[in-house]
Amino acid sequence: MKSICAVTIALPCLFLAACGETKENREARLTQFDGKPLDQVVSVIGPPDSRDGSKAIWTYERISTNRVPVQHYINGRYVTIGFRTERIRYHCTYTAALNAGRIASSQYDGNNCYPFAPKLPT
Repeated sequence: MKSICAVTIALPCLFLAACGETKENREARLTQFDGKPLDQVVSVIGPPDSRDGSKAIWTYERISTNRVPVQHYINGRYVTIGFRTERIRYHCTYTAALNAGRIASSQYDGNNCYPFAPKLPT
């Protein structure tokens, strides 16, 4: 049971990708491209999946599978009786509003946007 609890506690950190990050650091990381030329952003996170004169959109999706033990409490202890497969979908859409070839503002939507909001250089 302890291993299941540890996994349950650790999973939100995987989704947030920045456990322990201060509110200010998170905000700085999520707005790091605002005001930057589009070419500079492309050099960091790659070309957008779609683009027009007013916005650029990047998308990310990955599906992984985990084997989760199925346990029952028998004779005073937990016994693993099998496993089940759990699918997890990681995704993000990063939309950047453009103004004269620069990022005017940006928005993230998803549960794993770290590829589009990497750690800031120190």
